[in-house]
Amino acid sequence: MNKKITLSEIRAEIAAAAAHVNPIVQQVGDNPETGFCEALAADLQCAFLEKIGFEVKKNIANINTAFSGDYQACKDSAAPVVALLTEYDALPQPLGHACGHQLIMGAGLLAVAALRNLMEKYRIPGTLRAMGCPGEEQLGGKIFMLEDGAFEQVDIALLSHPFFRNGVTRNILAVTHYNLEFFGRSSHASTAPELGINALDAMTVFMNGINAWRQQLPSTARVHGIITNGGTAPNVIPDYTSGFFYIRSADNEYQKFMESRLKDIARGAALIAGCDYKLEQRDASYSAGQPNAVLADEAEKIMAEMNMDFSCNIKEPLSTDFANVCDALAGVNIYFDVTNSEPLALHSVQFRDAAARPEALERTMDAAAVMTRLALDYLLDESLRQRVAQAVK
Repeated sequence: MNKKITLSEIRAEIAAAAAHVNPIVQQVGDNPETGFCEALAADLQCAFLEKIGFEVKKNIANINTAFSGDYQACKDSAAPVVALLTEYDALPQPLGHACGHQLIMGAGLLAVAALRNLMEKYRIPGTLRAMGCPGEEQLGGKIFMLEDGAFEQVDIALLSHPFFRNGVTRNILAVTHYNLEFFGRSSHASTAPELGINALDAMTVFMNGINAWRQQLPSTARVHGIITNGGTAPNVIPDYTSGFFYIRSADNEYQKFMESRLKDIARGAALIAGCDYKLEQRDASYSAGQPNAVLADEAEKIMAEMNMDFSCNIKEPLSTDFANVCDALAGVNIYFDVTNSEPLALHSVQFRDAAARPEALERTMDAAAVMTRLALDYLLDESLRQRVAQAVK
């Protein structure tokens, strides 16, 4: 095919799809569901994909809210496989969709619908794969999908995320998640404190150790967490405490050092308080994997063509299980401004409200246009495919 599909044609397809996709975005936004519990969001997306001719598979990686759907305009086993990803999990209430994942879903569905119609119209060879990826917050749904082989045949993966500026982030932090428990012995805090072993003391010492460690951490590393159980009553020496902690860094090797250091601090806190302890690393640690440099550059060129103001390097450190996908294949995550450049923090009530405004849907259509243009260029341009492949680590 020699014809260059214009941005105006892409935008027209996205505008037509918005009449069907925007009500789904609204419904998911109004009914936030946390990771691996996104039954409504998954059902709505699967029904939409089936309606527009996709062959949908559910229960990917034994996660009942993970799915994929394939579409081919013409059969060609040698043609590339392009995956457009959606996310749709929310944070626990009251924050709900304070990371705007309903818009990630919306941009993905809009791009899928537009690309499907253009592939059909111009008989473009290739497989378009829509991938529903649950549990990005904390649970790492994409990592389980990777391990299950869901990405094995995929050549490139495209994703988007609402933010307070447009661009492509290259500042991705690895994340390891830990459950920590201390076990002591209860006693009356007034009449017999000497008989108790205070598990809250161990947790307090651990938190102080974390705070002391922070002073020596580089700016590209983070450690933070919460106490999930601090005891039952002030007049009972706590025999049990628990917490949930993250460590992050911009380098996978440094992440290993941080993991070792966290274990030392937990062991030291237990020794000081005289407690037993259990530090459990959760499944699905996030990598510091980077986007494909060629795809990132091409995405920025498309933003410039669309007259979107964008940052050549989003400096805010971000973490995502999509980084693990980028370790395995060529991928890029496109960030789009839904706050009119007001630097509202992700995971805040203010960002949640901004993502729910009607204007955010307009910006979501821009993100969908970038992904659609990029996917089309990849499908139609052999030289671009070669450059992307050469840039894969």
